[in-house]
Amino acid sequence: MADTDLSQQFDKVSDRAKAAADKVKAANTHAREQLEADAAAAREKATEANDQMKAKASAEHEKASSHWQEVRAKWQDHVAKVKQDAKKRKEKHDAKEAARDAEWAESYAEDAIAFAGAVIEEAAAAALDAMYLRAYSQVSKAKADS
Repeated sequence: MADTDLSQQFDKVSDRAKAAADKVKAANTHAREQLEADAAAAREKATEANDQMKAKASAEHEKASSHWQEVRAKWQDHVAKVKQDAKKRKEKHDAKEAARDAEWAESYAEDAIAFAGAVIEEAAAAALDAMYLRAYSQVSKAKADS
C-alpha cells in the first residue's frame, strides 16, 4: 500500500468526523421528534459502518493481525449490546427512568467520543509507523542492491 493511500484514508476519517460533529451541533436546535429521527439515522449509519468493518475484516482476514480481529469482534459484540439496551430504554415512559437513561446515554457518548479520539491517535501512529517502515525498507533494498 502506498503512503498516499494511508493519507487519503486518514483524510476520509477526518471528513467523517467533521460531518458527524456538524450533525451533532445541528441537533441542538431540533425538537424531540426530529432528535428521535436523527438518532435512528445515526444508529443506522453506525450499523452500516460496523458491517463494513466486519466485511473488510473477513475479506482481509489473512492480512489482519489476530489482535485487531479480536478488537473488532469485541466492538461488534459491544455495539449489539448497546443497541439492545437502547431499544429497551426507548420503550420506557417513566420520566425518572427517562432522565436516568439520558444520563447513561450522555455518559456513553462521552466515553465513545474519548475512545474515538484515542483510536484516531493510534491510527495516526500506525500510519506513520507503516510509512516509516516502507521508507526504511526501500532504503535497505537500495543499499542491498548496490
